Amino acid sequence: MDLLSVLNPVAQQRGMMNIIKPNQRPSTLEGATVGLVWSGTHGGDLALNRAGEMIQERFSNVSVNFYTGGNYPSPPHIVKQAAEECDVVIGATAD
Repeated sequence: MDLLSVLNPVAQQRGMMNIIKPNQRPSTLEGATVGLVWSGTHGGDLALNRAGEMIQERFSNVSVNFYTGGNYPSPPHIVKQAAEECDVVIGATAD
């Protein structure tokens, strides 16, 4: 009798390997520092810049810091720096 081994061809997603629970959302962005983390994906910088503009239009006294990760996924030290320097972080990692 022959045995058949079936393997799952789907690899574990990288994002799931380092998953952490996000912090609670702040009640407002008034006076907050917002970090925009771009992984280098096509058009992600445009989307993040527009998101930053819209946040500044809607909320008072918001500062925006832009971080370039350079590749997908963004290097951990870039994400860590953004988390330490900002109240809220928004990332763009896809086309």
